[in-house]
Amino acid sequence: MTTPDRQIDMILGSLESAGFPRSLQNLLLPEWVTPEVLSDATVSSEIAAILAKRLGLRASPLFAANPQVESLRRREIKYKRSIPNQSKNLTAATSIAVSVAESVAVAARVKFSPFVGSAANLRQEVLADFPGKWLGLRNLLMSCWSHGVPVVYLAQLGQGVAKMDGMVVYTSDRPVIILSKASPLWAWQLFILAHEIAHIVLGHVLPGDILVDEKLSEDLYISKDNDLDERAADKFAIELLNGRTEATYSLASQANFRELADTAYNFGTANKIDPGHIVLNFANQSRQWGIGIEAAKFLQGENLPASAVISEAMWGGINPEALPMDTIEFLTRITDSYAEFERVASSYVALW
Repeated sequence: MTTPDRQIDMILGSLESAGFPRSLQNLLLPEWVTPEVLSDATVSSEIAAILAKRLGLRASPLFAANPQVESLRRREIKYKRSIPNQSKNLTAATSIAVSVAESVAVAARVKFSPFVGSAANLRQEVLADFPGKWLGLRNLLMSCWSHGVPVVYLAQLGQGVAKMDGMVVYTSDRPVIILSKASPLWAWQLFILAHEIAHIVLGHVLPGDILVDEKLSEDLYISKDNDLDERAADKFAIELLNGRTEATYSLASQANFRELADTAYNFGTANKIDPGHIVLNFANQSRQWGIGIEAAKFLQGENLPASAVISEAMWGGINPEALPMDTIEFLTRITDSYAEFERVASSYVALW
């Protein structure tokens, strides 16, 4: 491997020291940036400018004799639901998420219009505008995009880069929801999406704000959080998904995961409640996570993973012509959604 130019090597090293690992830097750079290109001093400024843009950093301090990492944005960041002694360094993931959110917001096809002000009314609206057996991930995504609220799935960011479960980036003209929990299950992403929608509706995040939910996992369906905003968002999400507040589920007798799935499917169909949500709700209530996860997998069957569903909705909700090709490449890579982009793009006669 060719030794990189000294200046660019210092820049890359400074970024790494600031919490942006080399694996992440490699993910952000276009395919044409090879080891040979890195050794070319004439393109070091262009490479640094690309990284600065993707990470929301000022480019000029990177070219100092001793490169400095300085954020371009001055925004209020609210970190929510952090687990004591397990808090992660989310600097890199937050920076990437903001960059993604701003790009997608610019290209959104629909102007932002606020959600209705109550969980019950929003539930009625979703089921009326996008009918289905229940209120689930797909029709809730469609409702978000119809309100001009983009929803993006942030994929793996490279080895050693921690991610949050969900967040809201309120750009200059619209909120953007970022989902990034590493789970293929629609039901997991559904609750996180409902929770982030709640933050928007309840006014917990305002224009210019960033709200990060670090971890929404085993406390997913119970409002034990001391943070009043988090408890309110959980309560809103539960009512949105179930049609009633404080909904919990139990079984009268022991059951295996297939029996749990069948029971949830029948109840969910009758009451327009996602069966996957029911089994994870049951798992949280009973602490039987093994059977709950297996039941959720069984219910999802051979359907695409949640990330693909979210990304397909994203590519359908934005106008690629509004973005330069390097940004399109960046989005496909950071969301790991090239296949979804191709599927959506093929439905148009011509994008360019």
